[in-house]
Amino acid sequence: MTSLPKVTINMAMTLDGKVSRPDGRWYGLSSRNDKKRMDEIRSKAEVLILGKNSILNDDPVIHLRYVENGKDPRPVILLRSGTLPEDKKVFRFSKEPPLIFCLNENYSLVRENLNSLAEIILIPGVDLNPLEVLKILSEMGYREILLEGGPSLNDSFFRLDLISRIFVTVVPFLIGKNDLPSISGGKKEYPNFDRKKWKLVASEAIENEVFLMYEKNE
Repeated sequence: MTSLPKVTINMAMTLDGKVSRPDGRWYGLSSRNDKKRMDEIRSKAEVLILGKNSILNDDPVIHLRYVENGKDPRPVILLRSGTLPEDKKVFRFSKEPPLIFCLNENYSLVRENLNSLAEIILIPGVDLNPLEVLKILSEMGYREILLEGGPSLNDSFFRLDLISRIFVTVVPFLIGKNDLPSISGGKKEYPNFDRKKWKLVASEAIENEVFLMYEKNE
């Protein structure tokens, strides 16, 4: 049996643990140092998984800008419903066509709108199970996956114990507003959360930010 790819999460959070601004977006909080670090992390991945909300809200730049001679990871989009506008950067600037996973209910719509811009894969059933997505990516030969899809997507992978590594950038802001999301956006706690500690393997302070790297204890 082929082993699953290694999945890494990369997020930035404020001093009070928030990962978005009050309007739900992340613009303006991440520094140039953080963007450089993000590109270094991306350059080591083969696949970059994005969620629908991240693309709609932030329209992220997905190509490397700060790593010379690095290879862009292939964008992978998980679409549980609906479709996406064709003018998003993930379609306009990807060097390799994005890979879209979708369900029966939106498969026809996604093919109609994005068939010329992306490779589309149908996942049977009523939900995009992260385990099934990873199995398919493994069969396609991908071994290093980077998740940049936001709290809800992170939670779906955490709940199945599929995350191996976490990069966290702590940025020097306090936002308040207690209903803003954190790194993982699930409504329920994880079973035995206090028995599954993560190992801190790297930390670095640059100007007013702290860059942390944790790995899962096996």
